[in-house]
Amino acid sequence: MRVVYVNDHDLAGRRFNGHDLQLYLNSNGYEAYQFVMNKAGTDPHTIPIIQKDESRFLREKCIEFEEKISMQSVIYPFGEIIQEKKEFKEADIVHYHLIFNHFMSLYSFKRLAQLKPTVWTLHDPWALTGHCVHPLDCKGWLTGCKHCKHLDRNSPLKEDHAAAIWNIKRDIYKEIDIDIVVSSQWMYDMVKKSPLTKHFERVHLIPFGIDVDLFKRREDREKIRKSMGIGDDDFVIMFRQSTIEWKGQPYVVEMLKKLKSKKKPILLTVGQTGTLDELKDKYRVIENPWINDNKFLVELYSVADLFLMPSVAESFGLMAVEAMACSLPVIVTEGTALPGVTFAPECGITLKKGDTDSFVKTVTRLMSNPKECIKRGHLGRELAEKHYKIERYNKQMIQLYEEIYSKNKKTRRYGQGEYNNMRFREGECVRCD
Repeated sequence: MRVVYVNDHDLAGRRFNGHDLQLYLNSNGYEAYQFVMNKAGTDPHTIPIIQKDESRFLREKCIEFEEKISMQSVIYPFGEIIQEKKEFKEADIVHYHLIFNHFMSLYSFKRLAQLKPTVWTLHDPWALTGHCVHPLDCKGWLTGCKHCKHLDRNSPLKEDHAAAIWNIKRDIYKEIDIDIVVSSQWMYDMVKKSPLTKHFERVHLIPFGIDVDLFKRREDREKIRKSMGIGDDDFVIMFRQSTIEWKGQPYVVEMLKKLKSKKKPILLTVGQTGTLDELKDKYRVIENPWINDNKFLVELYSVADLFLMPSVAESFGLMAVEAMACSLPVIVTEGTALPGVTFAPECGITLKKGDTDSFVKTVTRLMSNPKECIKRGHLGRELAEKHYKIERYNKQMIQLYEEIYSKNKKTRRYGQGEYNNMRFREGECVRCD
């Protein structure tokens, strides 16, 4: 069985974009490749879609033109490059991840999905909306995204063509027969509610996995804290530093401004840097840029006492799972995938969106109640081991591939020449237009 993955990057987000799964398949008797626009690693099975500077220039011009005409994913030609690749032609299954990051048009996706058995992991609700990655409190995605009031949301439009993009997606989705994978019940419910995707019968809920043998609290925690100048009695609050609108940083900042405690916590962040200057007179802030070194990331989780993930939109929340595996209590926001992912209220602690007073009270309570932190941390570790092992994720994905492969044994799809629109079933040639 040959599996091909398609994504924008290989190493960035490798744990959930197909790269690590590709490595696993190749080491366990399967044949797998990954097509990416931006190759950062050295794995020979990772194939850059474009290599020449001319192609990169073309991509930049496509981005500029789509921004000018306020459209998304309609003109990029790079899907046709994939179609001509030997690895695609020989693939039994093609698994797409984040593919609409300025390199594949919806029309190319339709063509490719008609040529090969297709799996598509939806990492966010962009596939269900007229333009935005997360609709937040807007319900327009349920009715056609007419008269969009949020053109500035990621991904923004200069002119209101949200309904046109929504309609393009609707028309294209009607013409493809694919398997959709989501990582949370929250995302599963959105797919089933959306007028664009509710007709898809094969929607699979497969939570992402992590290496729980790596993501666990380090036994030398106190030594690491000491090396960072953190005392035994210091309370460390960790969170992602991000100005992305749905990540909830303004609520963290407001909470910390209101927080009153005899001993101020230390703030430990990953992601962006330099966006918390207004807090540095009151708190010690230890900033780290985005980290691809998982061992170092585990060290950071290990020195922390509490993890905050107050995103107002989140379709899974891998960092929350990593924090749980490292025995940290986690605070999240309702109305996202996170309460379900963190098994709130038994494990994760859920707050109402924008309720900073409750946020302050909850953090104050946890800072003065180490027993609750330890209890929730231990439970988080148990749940991560039970539900989020990478071995479980890999097994479920392979089971899905095997089902698709078995189903297509009698109905073979050919992706070349005059066989583009034909299937061979039990010796017969049948048109599949």
